[in-house]
Amino acid sequence: MFNFEGFVSRLHNIHSDKFSNEEIKKIVYISDYEKDSPLSIGKRLLVNKIKIKGQKNTGEKINFQKTFDSGVNVLFADNSKGKSSLFKVMKFALTGDKNSIKKDVLSWLHEIFLEFNIGNVTYTIYINLLGKRTSSGLYRVNLKKLLTYKEQEKDLESHLIQFESNTDKYFKNAMEEFFFKELSYYNLKWTSSDKRKLDLVENRTSWKTYYKSIYLESKDYNVLFLNEDFGAQGKKVMEMLLGLQFTSAINSLSHHKDHLVNNLKKQKFISVSKESPLNNTDIESELNKINEAIELLKQNQKSAFQKSINLKQYNDQVSQIKDLDEDLMSLKSYKKEMAIQINHFTKQINRLEEELSFGMFFSNLEVKACPRCEQKIETERRSVEQVDHKCMLCENTLTETNVSQKEILDLKLIELTGQKQKLKDGFEVLNKEIILKEKEVESNKSELIEIEETLSLIEFTEEDIDSLSSFIEKKIELEYRISRLNSQNEDSSTEKLDDTIKVLDSAIKELSVMRIKESDSILASLKGLILNQIKVFGLVTVTDIIITDNLEVQYLQNGELTRFGELNEGEQLRAKIAFFISLIQLDIVFSAGRHPRLLIIDSPGKEEVISKDLEGLSLLFKEIEKNYGDDLQIIIGTALEPLKNASVAEKVDSRETGISVF
Repeated sequence: MFNFEGFVSRLHNIHSDKFSNEEIKKIVYISDYEKDSPLSIGKRLLVNKIKIKGQKNTGEKINFQKTFDSGVNVLFADNSKGKSSLFKVMKFALTGDKNSIKKDVLSWLHEIFLEFNIGNVTYTIYINLLGKRTSSGLYRVNLKKLLTYKEQEKDLESHLIQFESNTDKYFKNAMEEFFFKELSYYNLKWTSSDKRKLDLVENRTSWKTYYKSIYLESKDYNVLFLNEDFGAQGKKVMEMLLGLQFTSAINSLSHHKDHLVNNLKKQKFISVSKESPLNNTDIESELNKINEAIELLKQNQKSAFQKSINLKQYNDQVSQIKDLDEDLMSLKSYKKEMAIQINHFTKQINRLEEELSFGMFFSNLEVKACPRCEQKIETERRSVEQVDHKCMLCENTLTETNVSQKEILDLKLIELTGQKQKLKDGFEVLNKEIILKEKEVESNKSELIEIEETLSLIEFTEEDIDSLSSFIEKKIELEYRISRLNSQNEDSSTEKLDDTIKVLDSAIKELSVMRIKESDSILASLKGLILNQIKVFGLVTVTDIIITDNLEVQYLQNGELTRFGELNEGEQLRAKIAFFISLIQLDIVFSAGRHPRLLIIDSPGKEEVISKDLEGLSLLFKEIEKNYGDDLQIIIGTALEPLKNASVAEKVDSRETGISVF
């Protein structure tokens, strides 16, 4: 149990010249000191089934259903055949975030069902995208029962409804609230500056952020958690997954400190105004001059600022062309397959028509004389054949097969002709789609050329950019001074604020030391697990794992400390998978941490991993299946042959060449 009084006393010993014991207690008092525990909560997330209904733009109906098992699941299919799309639909269902689903794929989707388990309780998510507004719900029933209720148009009992929603925002927030409660997660806060004013911007980690530790996307294998564009979230994901003591307390105190530091910055503006006092009119006059200078610079720089916009447009255009080319390649491949099928049906139809014509020729021949003795066959014998169904020549009984064979062939011909026509209709639709895609590609390439020409004409003026930055800072200062002159409230002195910040610094530092000390055995276990997995993955140059006091994972490689971002691409892939498997093992083996024991690994490998390493990766997953199959779930989507053998045969879903997942 945390000794708050002892903690305050130690801080007072450091800052007794500035604050009393009671004052320090007020500065560092929060309710979060015992919020965290590294001990496992004993719950895991297990995806059981997914069902997708919809219709593609070719008219093809979608009625896809797939079951997943505990342990290692492998989904093998060609590139651009829907593996990533399936995983992104699963992400949409579990987080409420559909932004990563390609727009054309999203337009296909009508209904989504996802059954999963949290601990021993089964839930099913339902999303209906047919209306103007997305309707959704989370239910405490399995997929089969929910489908039965919907088919019978019956309402579920109220106690089986976790929540229902008719807006995207509510669905997203409700899923976050549900998983936060079930997995003991919460929002960690941090601040960032706003260049337009002195106030800080509030940020917080979300369930979508933590989902990055479940869904390992191919585009993110170069970062352990998130790239730097996401600010401090990467470290905070690590803190949440480990559940180390004092994480929430350190976060709360750091957040409070950030606001005090910002207040101190504001107070310094007030101090400046007191040293060089100006009345309201003087400040406003100076502010007007600043605004005029800013406007002049903006006009001079209009084309320069446009460059950043054009660069974004250029990158977006390149990405869009790449996606269109992939779609076009997929459509052309499908067209080729359809052409082969049409040709196949044509050959079958031709053979049947020949067979029918040939059979009819002989069936319609009228036999008037015996081919043996050449004597005329009496009319009575021909009538016997018609009445008694006995051959007029040999008197053997004729079977019904001889009579009905033509009818069977006729029916088969009608069926094949109908199937061929459907294929031809689909082929025409597909051909039109390809023509539209080709036009879209050409249009995008033309736009790309225009952007390139515009970019070549634009130049930056660095001096103007620096001047604009200083003018904006001065503007912020003047606006704040005006607001202070209009305000009757006086803030505390800068000295008092500075001393308070120092107390918070001391508190954060001591809690951080305590956190590392009390978590020493857990972090040592995690380092051992990561190192073991790293070796299994073939990274023999890494001889040790370092987890810093700031919870950054580093690698001792060839005697040098190396950050994750400094590893090469192949090493990053293996190091990332090794890290997350180790987090899961930490829970399974040592009952520590909060990882939900589910990994969705999208397209591991590609060209940056050699065949030998892929085979090693495959053997590792097979070993995980053998040792931990009942305790975790890993779903791998791949187009690489060596990974087809990454699990037992019954857990490998292998699609033939050219066949889509859904």
